[in-house]
Amino acid sequence: MNIPFVKMHANGNDFVIIDIRSSNYKFNANHIINLSHRNTGIGFDQLILLENSKNNDIFMKIFNSDGKEAQMCGNAAICVASLLFASKKTNSVSIETISTNINAQLDQNGKISITIKLPSQVFSDILKEDIINFDSVDFSKIHTSLRSGILVNMGNPHIVFIVNSLEDINLSKYGKKIEKNKLFADGINMEIVEIVNRKKLKIKFWERGAGLTLSCGSGILAAFYACYKNNYCEKEAEVFIPLGKVITSINGSILTMSTMPEVSYIGEINYE
Repeated sequence: MNIPFVKMHANGNDFVIIDIRSSNYKFNANHIINLSHRNTGIGFDQLILLENSKNNDIFMKIFNSDGKEAQMCGNAAICVASLLFASKKTNSVSIETISTNINAQLDQNGKISITIKLPSQVFSDILKEDIINFDSVDFSKIHTSLRSGILVNMGNPHIVFIVNSLEDINLSKYGKKIEKNKLFADGINMEIVEIVNRKKLKIKFWERGAGLTLSCGSGILAAFYACYKNNYCEKEAEVFIPLGKVITSINGSILTMSTMPEVSYIGEINYE
């Protein structure tokens, strides 16, 4: 049996998207790991399965390339929204994930904006140990530039480090050490941020379960929020990432991100 899929990306953060609303396809961890392999499979950061939702336009199930389920993904929501806009002939949709709801809007310039209510900044389910200051978690024993990590709960866990230059940290070397640190109950996503000025940020990403990625939607919003609440940036900022630029803003407890997704190709998976 062949299963149709769409391969998409948002600024290099890439996904295989499969609509299972009218089927009973099941994917176990081994299936996902094999499909995610960039030499012998299709290759992706996350697998996205689309299911029916009772209260929203669609339910988005997310799996990292290591086969484990993820709670939310901003860039995937942007890609899924673009597919819904094309099929529903609408310019506004709501997307449900296991941790939050994401609203998406088709802008007049063709870009897609997502808005998300900032989850309660509670870290009891993220941490194995008590921490006094969530805005200054010290990992300087791993690298001297990782002295003041800022924890952000986006419905999935993030730690954000402000650095003098993105070149100061080799994420390929240090990302997994932070992700798998014994402090965290089930790993963590990591962002490093260089402050260009109060309206421009540069970010690189290490995603839990996926490793070094070119972009991460929840990571962009987590890093922007961490910078904003610690007075490093204004309430609207341009975020420069390896393959592009994203516009971010905050209004009360609502975070917004705007960018342009792209379809890479469509195909079929031989499902056995």
